[in-house]
Amino acid sequence: MLVGPPGVGKSTIAQQIVLARLGLLAQVLDMPVREGEKVLYIAADRPSQLARAFTRVVHQADREILRRRLVFWSGPLPASLNAEPHLLAELAAEHGADTVVIDSLKDVVGKLTDDEAGLAYNNARQQLLRDNVELLELHHQRKQGADASRTQRPVLDQVYGSAWFTAGAGSVLFISGAAGDPVVHLHHLKTVDEEVGPSPIIHDHPRGTSRVDTSLDPLTLLRQAGTRGLTARALAKQITGEDKPGSADIARARRRLEGLTKSGHASQETGAGGGAGGGQATRWTATTRHITAVS
Repeated sequence: MLVGPPGVGKSTIAQQIVLARLGLLAQVLDMPVREGEKVLYIAADRPSQLARAFTRVVHQADREILRRRLVFWSGPLPASLNAEPHLLAELAAEHGADTVVIDSLKDVVGKLTDDEAGLAYNNARQQLLRDNVELLELHHQRKQGADASRTQRPVLDQVYGSAWFTAGAGSVLFISGAAGDPVVHLHHLKTVDEEVGPSPIIHDHPRGTSRVDTSLDPLTLLRQAGTRGLTARALAKQITGEDKPGSADIARARRRLEGLTKSGHASQETGAGGGAGGGQATRWTATTRHITAVS
């Protein structure tokens, strides 16, 4: 599930994932995407705009791939998925799709705040996944008050609607920012395995591409720190931009530094006093070369 307010590039990222599943891109946001066979894109919201976006960013030579392997469903479904839970899996099977994109949930489910609707939709979702079909859902956040901080880390409670929508999702990504912001931020609110981000994302809307701003990449920051290195708290301060990052932010920074140590990109040294005080006694430095395991 990809969540965020209007205009922060959810459809732009979804479009790139679709192109990668069709073999036209190798990576999205610096992460590899495994090629699939056929994509069913349910453009229930702004179908004309989304259709133009696909044709604008795909080279003429590749448009035959779109015609053969992308099924573009324009407009509402014949029934809401909470009323007809079998419909989603049936549509995927009918079109031979191994990937389904829903853009967006508000247009395919009746009352999003109703728990019964949330449970029924989750039934539709699980039937699709049971058939080994990949699912990407675009969704919106709850309206925020005027005093809400734009730099505050989002939480699952900010996702609009019944809690069953996020409870049944394997992974939930959140894009924070405002419509038209040149840089937005990607957060991983619910993980399958390892956490992704948080990362600043720069969209190039005319080209339909997005990239991670590596200036806040932990390895980049570690290399910039040189021989003095970084503690988990210091890394969390740089990533979040907060003078007093929370314990969860420090823990995430520590996990990322430990991951760099395991991959051979960093080394760590625990100073006197141990590492119980929020990781302050442990300092990481970038290694001069990548260590490769030899079998």
